[in-house]
Amino acid sequence: MKVAQDVLRWIVIAMVFALPIVPFIVADGLFFPYIVGKNFVFRILVEIMASFWLALAVCMPQYRPRRSWVLGAFALFVLIIGIADVFGAYPFKSIWSNFERMEGWVTLAHMLAYLVVTASVLNTENFWRRLFQISIIASMLLSLKGFMQVVGLAALGQGGAAGLTARIDATFGNPIYLAAYMLFHIFIAAMFWMQMRTVRPAKEQLWPAIFYCSAIVLDTTALLLTGTRGTMLGLIGGAFLTLLLLALGSRNRTWRYAVVGFFAGLVVFGGAVWAARDSAIVQNVVFLNRLSSISLGEATVKARFLNMGMAWEGVKERPILGWGQENYALVFDKYYDPRMYAQEQWFDRVHNSIFDWWIAGGTLGLLAFLGVFAATLWVLWRPSGERGSTELSRANVRSIFGFGGASAFTHEERSVLTGLLAGYFFHNLTVFDNITSSILFITVLGYIAYREIAASAAAPIVKAVFIPEKMLPIVGIAGVILMFVSIWGINGSAYTANATLIQAMQGQPGGVAQNLELFKKTISYQSLGTQEAREQLAQITQAVLGSNQVSDELKTQFVQLAVSELDAQAAASPLDARFPLFAGGVLDAAGLYKEATGYYQKAHELSPGKQSILYQLGQNAMLQNNETDAVRYFKEAYELEKSNFTALKYYVAILYMAGDSDEALEVLETAAASYPQQKAGVEELMQEVKNKTLKL
Repeated sequence: MKVAQDVLRWIVIAMVFALPIVPFIVADGLFFPYIVGKNFVFRILVEIMASFWLALAVCMPQYRPRRSWVLGAFALFVLIIGIADVFGAYPFKSIWSNFERMEGWVTLAHMLAYLVVTASVLNTENFWRRLFQISIIASMLLSLKGFMQVVGLAALGQGGAAGLTARIDATFGNPIYLAAYMLFHIFIAAMFWMQMRTVRPAKEQLWPAIFYCSAIVLDTTALLLTGTRGTMLGLIGGAFLTLLLLALGSRNRTWRYAVVGFFAGLVVFGGAVWAARDSAIVQNVVFLNRLSSISLGEATVKARFLNMGMAWEGVKERPILGWGQENYALVFDKYYDPRMYAQEQWFDRVHNSIFDWWIAGGTLGLLAFLGVFAATLWVLWRPSGERGSTELSRANVRSIFGFGGASAFTHEERSVLTGLLAGYFFHNLTVFDNITSSILFITVLGYIAYREIAASAAAPIVKAVFIPEKMLPIVGIAGVILMFVSIWGINGSAYTANATLIQAMQGQPGGVAQNLELFKKTISYQSLGTQEAREQLAQITQAVLGSNQVSDELKTQFVQLAVSELDAQAAASPLDARFPLFAGGVLDAAGLYKEATGYYQKAHELSPGKQSILYQLGQNAMLQNNETDAVRYFKEAYELEKSNFTALKYYVAILYMAGDSDEALEVLETAAASYPQQKAGVEELMQEVKNKTLKL
């Protein structure tokens, strides 16, 4: 039995230690290569470790979960979000997500499984230290990859020129995701550096100190070069909070001097950057440029607040359990604020974790999400008889390494981990999570849960023996079967659909007829990527319709398939304006203007404030020589938000084309008086109207 136990246990541990490779994975042959490859690997590793851990836990109570505030809070969060997803606006997408995000309840369930496994199996401090050290090494390598992008030795994932103005992304494809990843490692390295100074003799501290300090320097530099303002502010705030807590909990005046120095340095640095914001050095260094541009009037910041306003309307409509995950796009459509006209037209995230979880899980889901942080902070800071004694704290650290002691954390560890949680929370107030930052968050929660369980010597929640230990080899075989079933059942069709979709979007030896069959095959899998396959089919159909190399019969087949599939998607998610809008675009491209009108009107009904849909309705009316309706639609788009210069141009142009030049000039004069910043553009339009050269 011992052999079977060791084999299963070490397989589980090996899968946990393999997770730091996830950030390096870029699946170039797949749709959304920076997202899907990482997520598939994460899910498979968790499915393997969970299958073998379950075999151990069934037979051996010592591998079962133990009482823990952290485990309990996260499990409750996953449960509530699962209920919200089932009763949400589009349960399938809430549970499975899509290729662009690959989140949903399935990923949350994997996170919970990973948390339970690590807290149950990694039962020595040495395991955790080695896991974090491997992850720190990975972060340093990724920092170097980012530096290579700066000097032009590696391409930027999002394209663009190298140099200090570039926002590095390493293997993440998005600077924001890399920033969050580095944020975690900066604090993790700082915590283990402080821990090392407590438990190692002075003569053994040099090389570990070099390692941890090098990681902090490299990762901080990489974070700054991502130019991610929310994360930079999170790092600054988290570091300041850490120093403040250290100063408040220590008699050593050094920390107090550090707090004062840090604050003074911030004031001086911030003032200098602001004063020199127009200088060449600030403009040509990405993080200085980004920090100097922080303003409530800046377009991105304004968009964040407008999104929160729309999200609030969605919360009021479904306050208890929300809309389910992945359904903010429906709220965005329904409560679209016309002032968003200059921004992306299809937001699927609020870019604020509070509102994202409030939308996804309602008030219950948000409270459960906040409860995870509250439970973690409670575990870190709950009262202990040993607090306040340096000698006892040091002894306690040593005892924790061997399962014991009344206090789970030293003051230094509490302070750094609290700073990390604060920085991460602030980061998520401006953006949203990615698989890599989620893995690190759960890993930190697992470590805190382990220390909590070790300090309290908590017993397994369930002690009953279900299957005798002697049956472990047989149960292990069952675990192997479960592993293959879960890997294929959860990932098989999704992976195959993704690979097929990429083929469908590329040129094929059999021409576009083969592409059509590949789209049919992709959609037939009915996987988490079906919606995206239908959207890509719609776009390619419009391209096919514009080609002279494709027969009319084949064009008709593309149109029929695209419209029927968009209809099916609209039936599955009836509150989404994308699908009737896309169907209208396909029918317009096919010259079926009257048929397209109904689809556009449906899209407008679902998103009455979105000008881009009204533009489509107006152009559709023009294609049918219906000037009356065209004027009505373009006027409505303009009156939604009169600062929208594009809407103004369209409205004036249609008035001119309808023979109402006087009305067009009157509208322009009013716009010039109301929006002086548009004066040059308005005067140009007025001249074109007067010269009779204006075109739509």
